[in-house]
Amino acid sequence: MVHHIILLSSGRSGTHLHQTMMRNGLEKAVVLGELFNPSFPFGLEAQTPDFIAMLEEESGIEVDLDKARALANFFRDDPVFMLSALARVCDRLGHDYLCYSILPKQLAGRPIEDILFRFDCSCTFLTRQRFARYVSLVKARRLGAWKWVDTTSLKPEITMEGFLEDARSTDDWFQFLSERALTAGLDVRHLSYGADLNQLARTAFYSLQRKYEGICELSAFDFSLIPDFKQEREADPFRSIGNGEHMRDALHQASLLDYAFAEPAVFSADGYV
Repeated sequence: MVHHIILLSSGRSGTHLHQTMMRNGLEKAVVLGELFNPSFPFGLEAQTPDFIAMLEEESGIEVDLDKARALANFFRDDPVFMLSALARVCDRLGHDYLCYSILPKQLAGRPIEDILFRFDCSCTFLTRQRFARYVSLVKARRLGAWKWVDTTSLKPEITMEGFLEDARSTDDWFQFLSERALTAGLDVRHLSYGADLNQLARTAFYSLQRKYEGICELSAFDFSLIPDFKQEREADPFRSIGNGEHMRDALHQASLLDYAFAEPAVFSADGYV
């Protein structure tokens, strides 16, 4: 039976790096990206023509990578059906694992619940400090670029309302899904962008290797395959925006500075982490 390794995270938290590490370090696995992104089911574009042909056979639909929005709708309209088809393709190819990520607002709560309760799967929650993640998100949206672009020189102004709306909706999403994963009896793991991924490639890989013990075995690879590139070279998020001092003071006055620098809570079998 193919085991689903589901990465549940929010944008700008290192999901692309995580999946790249898994793609290089996990054998007998198909590692995809944001399968339920409304623009395109990311990861399919990297698969072989034989893989795509098998997916067409198993799903009964035309998998035309040039019809991005139509293909995305197939995945979003019936995620369990499309994941079942993908799992059958993996099984035909002799793979043991199917890996993909789900981000907030890509699927509603009920379809994600269906996935968690339907498949043999484990969940990894990847979190990042709230304020730093939000600053990165605002910059990516302004530039319309999500990777391989240096955003350091861009200094947008951030509003308290915008930050808190994003942070609290993200908190709710993590809490709901972590509790549902535990209700489903799944193996839940937690990764922190700052502690586990925002490191040298070799260090980040060995952190993943430890975190996935008992679920899968990751093997070391040529770490030069992981580009040594940071989209943001300023470590202090307040110095990477145009109104940093104002935001620092506002958060301090509202007794929210600690909250801004903390990560969303994730519920595991040992309690909140």
